[in-house]
Formats: sequence, structure tokens, C-alpha cells
Amino acid sequence: MSIGVQAFQGARLNEARRARGMYKKVLGDLIGVSGTAISRYEDGLDKPQHEKLCAIASHLGFSYEFFLKPTWNEKIGLVFWRSRNAETKTARDMTEQRMRWLCEIFAFLEDEVTFPVYTPPETTSVEDPRQITPEIVECAAEQVREQWRLGNHPIPDVALALENAGIPVVNLEIPSDKQDGFCFYSRHLKRSFVGINIYDVSCARARYDCAHELGHMVLHSQVTPQQERDPLLHKLIEQQAHRFAGALLFPRKSFFEEVRSPSLDYFASLKKRWGLSISAMIFRAYNLGLIDDQDRSVLYRNLTRRGWRGALREPFDDRTVMPLERPRMFKRGVEALLSEGYYTRSGLLECLSLPEQEVEQITGVESGFFRSGELVQLAVPKNSRAFRSFDLESGEIIEFSRRFKS
Repeated sequence: MSIGVQAFQGARLNEARRARGMYKKVLGDLIGVSGTAISRYEDGLDKPQHEKLCAIASHLGFSYEFFLKPTWNEKIGLVFWRSRNAETKTARDMTEQRMRWLCEIFAFLEDEVTFPVYTPPETTSVEDPRQITPEIVECAAEQVREQWRLGNHPIPDVALALENAGIPVVNLEIPSDKQDGFCFYSRHLKRSFVGINIYDVSCARARYDCAHELGHMVLHSQVTPQQERDPLLHKLIEQQAHRFAGALLFPRKSFFEEVRSPSLDYFASLKKRWGLSISAMIFRAYNLGLIDDQDRSVLYRNLTRRGWRGALREPFDDRTVMPLERPRMFKRGVEALLSEGYYTRSGLLECLSLPEQEVEQITGVESGFFRSGELVQLAVPKNSRAFRSFDLESGEIIEFSRRFKS
């Protein structure tokens, strides 16, 4: 009787299977075992033979080595989902698994390079979300703008603003209109992370989703999982994050100064400069009391009548006109490592052991990055160099200093 591959990690099989949204019985049928056998593999009660593990890796699209590497040993805590009931558990499992890999990749990079210090905004903390008033939300957004020195002007790049505060942002292609984004805090890494679903969304929508997730971090840091699961509280929490997003992207002082005539055409003229959708500006005008319920309903009906409601239907939603913002932190961490010559692209991918497409998506590098030709350095610097990047849009300099282990 074969004892199987001794280095096999059952938890890795669970990760890979969940990430692919595949049931145990389906995988078992593909490799010629029962669903119960897959359960025993995942629970560590049995270990697959070499041939079975090769088949598992092939059908799931992972390297053989992935299943021999220990997992990221941290359970993801509270995750804020836009809608708790609309999405299936399987779909959420697929996304939550990528959150764990996000932490895993960040930890690998952070062991080698220095990222910006995590400096989350400091605002008045409220334990019970029912005590958070609209005025508290507006003031919280204004405090964030003041602490991040954003003034009352349009934010050139929302993702960059978060990353300069040490909050990593990732763009994910999730083929679902029920997952707009997520944020969570890693106790092990002592950082919050933000993920944005860019599948079939405009630049304005992605910016709004990024600000929305920041709103959860700022307003709801003390919310418990039990509170978040309460349907009424969940709805209230989401409404507060929506208001925060509008307040951060278009502060009330500037909104009152600029919006003289709340109309679709006027909002369209402001969209490119402020990076906020027409729909969101209608909502903002209503929140600030510039229009009433009837005015809001009329504007939304006219929005529908013009064919401007829905994914990528508003003016300027074309990504060639308003390009999506691209997070930089993960990508520049990868570039910093490669610039020193201690890793080749393929070697770096091998160290991570994750599928190429997953690493590309999380780190934000272009497709095929790890397979492209590379110059092999036959000599490397004795002393580390700082990797500095000047952002043309904001003027901020992000510096990643190479750390060497003794």
C-alpha cells in the first residue's frame, strides 16, 4: 500500500479547489477517486500518490510544488461585502481565497523590500454604527482629506492616495456584478488591504468603490462580525460607506461652490475632473439637500431615458477616455526585487508557487510578464540601492528600499 507524497499539504488542495469553485465530487471524478477521498486529502487523513497529485495539479491549474508548500497561517477576519445575500458562498469562497494569496505575496515581498509605512486615517471612533450620523460621515471624509493633504480639490488617483498611506490596493477581474470590492485587516501583517473588482466597470465606478472600502476602514473598524451579519445593520453600514465615498471624492464645500444647477448635463461636465459618476453626483446632491426626493427620481428617470444607466453607459465611461487607475504597490515591490538581480522573473514566480495568472492579477503586472525575456545578470551590486518612483499625477515619491538579510 502506497503511503503517498509525504510533503503534501491538504490545506493547499482546499485552497486550490475553492479558488476554482470546484466541488469535491467533481474533482474526484476527474482524477478517479471519490469525493470522500478528496475530503480525506484535504483533512490530512490521507496523502495522494504521486500520479494522483500530478492529476490534481493538472486539473486545477496549479504547479505540483504548490501542494507541498505550507499555507498562509492566518484566517481572514471580517470582510465587508456590498451585499450579503446576493452572491453565492462558492463565489465568495473564490474571492476570499485570493485574499489569502494577496497576504502571502505581500509577506514575501515585504520580507525583501520596504513598503510605505501603514498610516491609516485617524478619525473619531464610534463603536455602534447606529450612532454614526451623516455629519460624522462628512467630517470623517474631511479629516481624511486633511490628514492626506488632499485639500478640497479632485483626487488625481484614489488608489495611489491609499497606497501612499500604506494601504495596498489590488484590481481583480471577478466575473460577477455582485462583488464590487472588499477590504479586510491582516493582524499578522498589521495592514488593511483593499480589493476592487474591475470587471466591466468604469474608472469612475472603480474610484468610487475604492473610496467606499476606505469608508469601511475609517467608520467601521469596531464593527463585529455579528453586527455586520445583521441585515438592518448591514444596510445602514453600506449606506454610511456610500456617503463617505461621495464625501471623499467630492467634498461638500466644493460641491456647494460648483453645483449651481443640478442637471444631467451639468453633472456630465464635472465628471472627468472630479472622477465621480453622474449617478453618484445625483446621490450626492440628494444627501446634501440640494434636491429632494422628487428631483432625484426625475434625474434618475432621465438618466435611464438617455440610456446612461448600467455598466459603462454614462458619458466618458470608455476606458480610453477615462483609463482605470492601476495600483502600484505590489508591482513596484516586484520591480524592486528584479532590479537588484537577485531574482529572475521566472525564479520569482517559482518562489511564490502560485499560478502565473493569479500572481499577475494580484501584483498588477502585465499579462505574460513572468514569461518575457530577461537579461541574466552575471554580477550584482554589493550594496543595496533604493528604488524610487516619482508619480507624475500626484507628485508623491514612493520609495522601496532593498533590505538584505544577514
